[in-house]
Amino acid sequence: MMKNKLSIGLIYVVFAVACLWFALSTENSIGSLLFGFSGAGLVGGLSLIWKYFYWSSPRRKDVYERKLEEEQINLKDEFKESLRNRSGRISYIITLLVVTLSMIIFSIIGSLGILDTNLLVRFLAVLWIFMYVIGIVIYRILLKKYQ
Repeated sequence: MMKNKLSIGLIYVVFAVACLWFALSTENSIGSLLFGFSGAGLVGGLSLIWKYFYWSSPRRKDVYERKLEEEQINLKDEFKESLRNRSGRISYIITLLVVTLSMIIFSIIGSLGILDTNLLVRFLAVLWIFMYVIGIVIYRILLKKYQ
């Protein structure tokens, strides 16, 4: 197992401990957010550290090498690559639709006077435009790269 997994896990744990320390030492409105970051960092970091020691064991060396070989085959498989590309496109389109529907719903809520959603609708509009433009830009970059 690569040593960078261990170092990333340790960085996550240090980040989690720092967030927990700040959350416990200060009394402000972002305390709950810091507790969330500390929980996520601790779980993720300890998971990476456990995986490192689990797969670094000499008894599991053959299993780990087979797993890495299978992973490399799956990454280079053309059919699976095509499926990943297609799923990314479908996810992109669904996200565009969700942002569009959110803009409509928040506009209706704002016009009914339930909430002031003017800033939120503007943000979603800018996000929608950004997503659309970045999709076109990435497509053109990839088209130039592979032609």
